[in-house]
Amino acid sequence: PPGVPYIEGYAPGEVIRRGQHVQLACRSRGGNPPAQLIWYKNGNQARMAYRTTDRFSENIYAFVAEASDNKARLRCEANNKMATKILKAEIILNVLFAPTQVIVSGPSEARVGDSVALQCQTTASNPAAEIKWVVNGKQVTNASSKVVPSPEGGWVTTSNITATVEASKRSLVAICHGVNMQLPENVQSTHTVNVLLPPGPPIISGYTEGSIITVGTRQKIMCTSSGGNPLATLVWYKNDK
Repeated sequence: PPGVPYIEGYAPGEVIRRGQHVQLACRSRGGNPPAQLIWYKNGNQARMAYRTTDRFSENIYAFVAEASDNKARLRCEANNKMATKILKAEIILNVLFAPTQVIVSGPSEARVGDSVALQCQTTASNPAAEIKWVVNGKQVTNASSKVVPSPEGGWVTTSNITATVEASKRSLVAICHGVNMQLPENVQSTHTVNVLLPPGPPIISGYTEGSIITVGTRQKIMCTSSGGNPLATLVWYKNDK
Protein backbone atom coordinates (compact mmCIF):
# COMPACT_ATOMS: atom_id res chain seq x y z
CA PRO A 1 0.00 0.00 0.00
CA PRO A 2 1.09 3.63 -0.44
CA GLY A 3 2.45 5.80 2.32
CA VAL A 4 0.24 8.34 4.08
CA PRO A 5 0.00 11.49 1.91
CA TYR A 6 1.38 14.75 3.20
CA ILE A 7 0.84 18.35 2.09
CA GLU A 8 3.56 20.94 1.57
CA GLY A 9 3.17 24.62 0.76
CA TYR A 10 0.84 25.57 3.61
CA ALA A 11 1.19 25.11 7.36
CA PRO A 12 -1.73 24.97 9.82
CA GLY A 13 -2.51 28.47 11.08
CA GLU A 14 -0.64 30.15 8.23
CA VAL A 15 -2.39 33.12 6.61
CA ILE A 16 -2.55 33.96 2.94
CA ARG A 17 -4.00 37.02 1.27
CA ARG A 18 -6.59 37.42 -1.42
CA GLY A 19 -4.80 37.56 -4.77
CA GLN A 20 -1.82 35.57 -3.49
CA HIS A 21 -0.54 32.75 -5.72
CA VAL A 22 -0.65 29.49 -3.78
CA GLN A 23 1.00 26.22 -4.77
CA LEU A 24 0.27 23.14 -2.72
CA ALA A 25 1.98 19.80 -3.18
CA CYS A 26 0.46 16.52 -2.07
CA ARG A 27 3.02 13.71 -1.94
CA SER A 28 3.04 10.04 -1.08
CA ARG A 29 6.00 7.67 -0.93
CA GLY A 30 6.03 3.92 -1.30
CA GLY A 31 3.33 1.68 -2.65
CA ASN A 32 3.30 -0.63 -5.61
CA PRO A 33 1.83 0.56 -7.82
CA PRO A 34 2.50 4.19 -6.76
CA ALA A 35 -0.42 5.99 -5.17
CA GLN A 36 -3.09 7.79 -7.12
CA LEU A 37 -3.41 11.28 -5.60
CA ILE A 38 -6.56 13.39 -5.92
CA TRP A 39 -7.24 16.88 -4.50
CA TYR A 40 -10.69 17.79 -3.12
CA LYS A 41 -11.95 21.25 -2.21
CA ASN A 42 -14.90 21.41 0.18
CA GLY A 43 -15.75 17.85 -0.79
CA ASN A 44 -15.61 18.47 -4.55
CA GLN A 45 -12.91 17.06 -6.77
CA ALA A 46 -10.45 19.85 -7.59
CA ARG A 47 -7.50 18.22 -9.36
CA MET A 48 -6.80 14.68 -10.53
CA ALA A 49 -3.58 15.11 -12.51
CA TYR A 50 -0.61 13.61 -10.69
CA ARG A 51 2.80 12.24 -11.61
CA THR A 52 4.74 9.23 -10.41
CA THR A 53 8.43 8.33 -10.38
CA ASP A 54 9.46 4.94 -9.07
CA ARG A 55 7.47 4.65 -5.82
CA PHE A 56 6.80 8.36 -5.38
CA SER A 57 3.60 10.22 -6.33
CA GLU A 58 2.96 13.96 -6.45
CA ASN A 59 -0.05 16.16 -7.27
CA ILE A 60 0.50 19.94 -7.49
CA TYR A 61 -2.54 22.16 -6.92
CA ALA A 62 -1.91 25.82 -7.86
CA PHE A 63 -4.44 28.64 -7.60
CA VAL A 64 -4.90 32.32 -6.82
CA ALA A 65 -6.51 32.79 -3.40
CA GLU A 66 -9.95 34.39 -3.35
CA ALA A 67 -12.14 35.59 -0.49
CA SER A 68 -14.31 32.50 -0.94
CA ASP A 69 -11.26 30.34 -0.17
CA ASN A 70 -11.31 31.44 3.47
CA LYS A 71 -12.05 28.37 5.62
CA ALA A 72 -11.95 26.19 2.51
CA ARG A 73 -11.21 22.56 3.36
CA LEU A 74 -8.59 21.05 1.05
CA ARG A 75 -8.10 17.30 1.19
CA CYS A 76 -5.68 15.05 -0.64
CA GLU A 77 -6.50 11.35 -0.95
CA ALA A 78 -4.05 8.56 -1.75
CA ASN A 79 -5.13 5.18 -3.03
CA ASN A 80 -3.94 2.18 -5.03
CA LYS A 81 -5.05 -1.37 -5.71
CA MET A 82 -3.34 -2.70 -2.58
CA ALA A 83 -4.73 -0.13 -0.14
CA THR A 84 -7.35 -1.40 2.29
CA LYS A 85 -8.57 2.14 2.95
CA ILE A 86 -8.19 5.59 1.43
CA LEU A 87 -5.42 7.60 3.07
CA LYS A 88 -5.98 11.34 3.56
CA ALA A 89 -4.25 14.61 4.42
CA GLU A 90 -6.24 17.78 5.01
CA ILE A 91 -5.76 21.51 5.60
CA ILE A 92 -8.13 24.44 6.20
CA LEU A 93 -7.16 27.72 4.56
CA ASN A 94 -7.09 31.06 6.35
CA VAL A 95 -7.42 33.86 3.78
CA LEU A 96 -7.18 37.54 4.71
CA PHE A 97 -9.06 40.04 2.58
CA ALA A 98 -10.06 43.68 2.93
CA PRO A 99 -13.54 44.98 2.03
CA THR A 100 -13.94 45.86 -1.64
CA GLN A 101 -16.16 48.86 -0.85
CA VAL A 102 -18.15 50.72 1.77
CA ILE A 103 -21.71 51.89 1.17
CA VAL A 104 -23.10 55.00 2.88
CA SER A 105 -26.84 55.50 3.17
CA GLY A 106 -28.83 58.45 4.48
CA PRO A 107 -30.86 61.46 3.35
CA SER A 108 -29.63 63.67 0.52
CA GLU A 109 -31.29 66.85 1.86
CA ALA A 110 -31.86 68.35 5.31
CA ARG A 111 -32.67 71.65 6.98
CA VAL A 112 -30.52 73.66 9.37
CA GLY A 113 -30.64 72.15 12.84
CA ASP A 114 -31.81 68.74 11.65
CA SER A 115 -30.16 65.62 13.08
CA VAL A 116 -29.14 63.46 10.13
CA ALA A 117 -28.76 59.70 10.62
CA LEU A 118 -26.10 58.09 8.40
CA GLN A 119 -25.09 54.46 8.06
CA CYS A 120 -21.97 52.93 6.53
CA GLN A 121 -21.59 49.23 5.76
CA THR A 122 -18.58 47.34 4.48
CA THR A 123 -18.56 44.40 2.14
CA ALA A 124 -17.14 41.18 3.58
CA SER A 125 -13.69 41.37 5.19
CA ASN A 126 -11.42 39.01 7.11
CA PRO A 127 -10.65 39.97 9.78
CA ALA A 128 -13.52 42.39 10.34
CA ALA A 129 -12.87 45.91 9.07
CA GLU A 130 -12.99 48.99 11.26
CA ILE A 131 -15.10 51.96 10.14
CA LYS A 132 -13.94 55.54 10.66
CA TRP A 133 -16.04 58.62 9.93
CA VAL A 134 -15.02 62.15 8.96
CA VAL A 135 -17.82 64.74 8.80
CA ASN A 136 -17.07 68.20 7.42
CA GLY A 137 -13.37 67.59 7.97
CA LYS A 138 -13.67 66.42 11.59
CA GLN A 139 -13.24 62.84 12.79
CA VAL A 140 -16.29 61.38 14.52
CA THR A 141 -15.57 59.60 17.81
CA ASN A 142 -19.05 58.59 19.00
CA ALA A 143 -20.07 56.24 16.18
CA SER A 144 -21.77 52.95 17.06
CA SER A 145 -20.64 49.82 15.21
CA LYS A 146 -21.55 46.15 14.98
CA VAL A 147 -19.96 43.17 13.24
CA VAL A 148 -21.87 40.19 11.84
CA PRO A 149 -20.76 37.11 9.88
CA SER A 150 -21.11 37.36 6.10
CA PRO A 151 -22.88 34.52 4.25
CA GLU A 152 -20.03 34.65 1.70
CA GLY A 153 -17.41 34.29 4.44
CA GLY A 154 -15.61 36.87 6.55
CA TRP A 155 -17.34 39.68 8.41
CA VAL A 156 -19.51 42.69 7.62
CA THR A 157 -19.13 45.85 9.72
CA THR A 158 -21.94 48.40 10.05
CA SER A 159 -21.54 51.82 11.68
CA ASN A 160 -24.13 54.50 12.48
CA ILE A 161 -23.71 58.17 13.30
CA THR A 162 -25.94 61.20 13.81
CA ALA A 163 -24.74 64.59 12.58
CA THR A 164 -26.33 67.99 13.14
CA VAL A 165 -26.76 70.28 10.14
CA GLU A 166 -24.98 73.60 10.68
CA ALA A 167 -26.26 76.94 9.41
CA SER A 168 -22.83 78.04 8.24
CA LYS A 169 -22.51 75.35 5.57
CA ARG A 170 -24.39 74.67 2.35
CA SER A 171 -23.72 70.94 2.60
CA LEU A 172 -22.78 68.26 5.09
CA VAL A 173 -20.03 66.02 3.71
CA ALA A 174 -19.53 62.65 5.41
CA ILE A 175 -16.67 60.33 4.46
CA CYS A 176 -16.70 56.70 5.58
CA HIS A 177 -13.39 54.81 5.67
CA GLY A 178 -13.25 51.02 5.79
CA VAL A 179 -9.92 50.05 7.37
CA ASN A 180 -8.46 46.59 7.92
CA MET A 181 -5.46 46.97 10.21
CA GLN A 182 -3.82 43.76 8.96
CA LEU A 183 -4.01 44.72 5.29
CA PRO A 184 -2.78 47.76 3.34
CA GLU A 185 -5.96 48.28 1.31
CA ASN A 186 -8.42 50.92 2.54
CA VAL A 187 -11.72 51.86 0.92
CA GLN A 188 -13.86 54.95 1.36
CA SER A 189 -17.10 56.52 0.19
CA THR A 190 -18.41 60.08 0.40
CA HIS A 191 -22.01 61.05 1.09
CA THR A 192 -23.19 64.64 0.68
CA VAL A 193 -26.29 66.06 2.35
CA ASN A 194 -27.43 69.32 0.78
CA VAL A 195 -28.55 71.88 3.37
CA LEU A 196 -31.88 73.47 2.47
CA LEU A 197 -31.76 77.23 3.12
CA PRO A 198 -34.50 79.83 2.55
CA PRO A 199 -33.74 82.57 0.01
CA GLY A 200 -33.25 86.20 0.96
CA PRO A 201 -36.08 88.68 0.26
CA PRO A 202 -36.33 89.78 -3.38
CA ILE A 203 -34.93 93.21 -4.25
CA ILE A 204 -36.08 95.21 -7.29
CA SER A 205 -33.54 97.49 -8.93
CA GLY A 206 -33.61 99.64 -12.06
CA TYR A 207 -36.61 101.74 -11.11
CA THR A 208 -37.38 104.14 -8.28
CA GLU A 209 -41.01 104.05 -7.25
CA GLY A 210 -42.79 107.29 -8.16
CA SER A 211 -40.45 108.23 -11.00
CA ILE A 212 -41.94 108.88 -14.44
CA ILE A 213 -41.26 106.73 -17.48
CA THR A 214 -41.93 108.19 -20.90
CA VAL A 215 -44.13 106.18 -23.23
CA GLY A 216 -42.04 104.10 -25.60
CA THR A 217 -39.03 104.04 -23.31
CA ARG A 218 -37.41 100.63 -22.86
CA GLN A 219 -37.03 100.12 -19.13
CA LYS A 220 -34.88 97.35 -17.62
CA ILE A 221 -35.93 96.30 -14.14
CA MET A 222 -34.10 93.56 -12.24
CA CYS A 223 -35.28 91.31 -9.42
CA THR A 224 -32.58 89.64 -7.33
CA SER A 225 -32.53 87.36 -4.31
CA SER A 226 -29.37 86.28 -2.53
CA GLY A 227 -28.78 83.08 -0.62
CA GLY A 228 -31.02 80.06 -0.55
CA ASN A 229 -30.21 76.44 -1.28
CA PRO A 230 -31.41 75.58 -3.78
CA LEU A 231 -31.36 79.03 -5.34
CA ALA A 232 -34.67 80.89 -5.41
CA THR A 233 -37.01 80.76 -8.39
CA LEU A 234 -37.99 84.33 -9.30
CA VAL A 235 -41.31 85.05 -11.04
CA TRP A 236 -42.57 88.45 -12.19
CA TYR A 237 -46.26 89.42 -11.87
CA LYS A 238 -47.95 92.45 -13.42
CA ASN A 239 -51.15 93.57 -11.70
CA ASP A 240 -51.10 90.24 -9.86
CA LYS A 241 -51.15 88.28 -13.13
